[in-house]
Amino acid sequence: MAEPTVQPERPVTVLIAEDDESLRGLLARTLWEEGYRTLEARDGAVALQMARQVHPHLQLVITDVVMPNLSGHELGQHLATECPDTPIIYISAYPPGDLFRRDGPAGAMFLQKPFSMQDLQAMVRSAVRPRRVQKSV
Repeated sequence: MAEPTVQPERPVTVLIAEDDESLRGLLARTLWEEGYRTLEARDGAVALQMARQVHPHLQLVITDVVMPNLSGHELGQHLATECPDTPIIYISAYPPGDLFRRDGPAGAMFLQKPFSMQDLQAMVRSAVRPRRVQKSV
């Protein structure tokens, strides 16, 4: 009797929106080496366009908060409406209190620059961890 074949899990797709090309490349390379599929956008406007194109297959967005054309905060507002189940990790050199004073996202995941790649990897794993469905007994 033949052994059943195990289908590999579908790769997790992560969109990285960061205007600093070297940091964007480092983040993408780090996550790619961990087995994630990565997409890169140079600003929020490009990221929004990409998210719209791949939405059903997008599991996570990592975005800088301060970027030209469309900020990470504005990107997050659009994605909350268009891709409400897609988690977002915000990154910035500014402290979160300075960035999200008034109408910031409640309970946003945030990493303050500079951060270690280990901290990034841990937050990414936490963000894309399958949500468990709790059954009523």
